[in-house]
Amino acid sequence: MHTFDVEIIRTHHESCHFLEDNVLTAIAKLGITAKVNCIADIEEVKRLRLRCTPALVIDGRVVSQGRQVSSKKIQSFLLELTHLSDGGDFMSRMF
Repeated sequence: MHTFDVEIIRTHHESCHFLEDNVLTAIAKLGITAKVNCIADIEEVKRLRLRCTPALVIDGRVVSQGRQVSSKKIQSFLLELTHLSDGGDFMSRMF
């Protein structure tokens, strides 16, 4: 079974608790496994070329930035990434 790598990228001034709670809820509802990390590193923000934070990164893909995302939306991100091997184009539908 695939273990997702989920990162919540923020600045030092932001809290990631709301987004982290929604990520954990989405993971639990889907019954999947994931490593979840909150990262407050301006260099990571620059490396990912983020326009704003908080940002949600799943398996190296930026799926959201500049907003708090609901657990339902995070579930859809995770499900979509699960089906990428079917030839879908996930990123074209994200922004």
